[in-house]
Amino acid sequence: MDTPAFPWLEAETSPTQTVTLRNVFLHVTKACNLYCKYCYFSASKPLPDEMTTADFTRLWPEMVAVRPQKVVFTGGEPLLRPDILDLLRNLRDADPEHRILRCLNTNGHLVTSELAHQLVGLADEVRVSLDAMRERNDALRGPGNFDAAVRGLEAYYAVGFEPKVLVTITSHSLPDLEELLVFLIQKNITRINLNGFRPIGRGKGHWDWRANAKEAQAAVRRAWVRCYPDQPPPPDPPEPETCSNCGVGQFLNIMPNGDVFPCHVLTDREFRCGNVREQSLLEICHKQRLLGHLAELDFHDLVQEDKSLADLTQPNTCMGNVYRNTKSSPVWRQRLPLANVISVKDVG
Repeated sequence: MDTPAFPWLEAETSPTQTVTLRNVFLHVTKACNLYCKYCYFSASKPLPDEMTTADFTRLWPEMVAVRPQKVVFTGGEPLLRPDILDLLRNLRDADPEHRILRCLNTNGHLVTSELAHQLVGLADEVRVSLDAMRERNDALRGPGNFDAAVRGLEAYYAVGFEPKVLVTITSHSLPDLEELLVFLIQKNITRINLNGFRPIGRGKGHWDWRANAKEAQAAVRRAWVRCYPDQPPPPDPPEPETCSNCGVGQFLNIMPNGDVFPCHVLTDREFRCGNVREQSLLEICHKQRLLGHLAELDFHDLVQEDKSLADLTQPNTCMGNVYRNTKSSPVWRQRLPLANVISVKDVG
């Protein structure tokens, strides 16, 4: 008998055959009650074919088998799903050894004291987006968002969570960064993620919205000196260590309809890794499939093969941004099975 072209599809895939995942970003809906100018997901209305509670129930054992470090429930606005607590609870119940951290992102508008209490034991981490002080924040994210986000943070804090604030730094919000950090620290909210703006989604093409990194670092240091005058400022973050790639292949971006992509940027159709409604997540994450090939990329090797990819070796490089400018390079077709991503239903 001939050897199958994909022998790993002939038997149940084991976790040792899958890529090692850090985070799974689970977009449970595209619906959102805000219209942020730079939303990377262009969220507004739900998709007509979003996954059901039953779809997610089938997914959870596979998710536990793949064993990412963290599953981030995001959207859109995940709290717009009436079954969001059930989704969190069912993943918790499918993972009795608690190998996966469960995280919930929200814009804060729907967070109440009651909901915060209900999330205790269901979410390990709760995160609220807040990008500037009231006037600039609401101009970017929508009327009333600043006050709603602060209320949400306070509600989480009151029930014992130490909430995390997600700050997207743009050229528009940068003037408020120092004051925002001082404001949050004075409220004892010190878990803060600073994220640079990415020109994707609704912000696509707006390269001028990127903030100056040195100015952002200076604002952070000024806020530290104001809040902790008796403590020396922390040293500047070390230069990024030389690594093989940007982490591509270690993340999953699962869309509301079940489509799977490697990250927030690589969402062109050629990077569709599969659909969790059509095939097992273990199969999608197998080392012989697209994710495995992505994880094995060594950017320095690619540059040796094609000098036009030189930007891949720059600090904090995003492969997605480089790929969009170098699609014609034969290196991508040689290294990645972009033209023949196989679905289980197409085999045998």
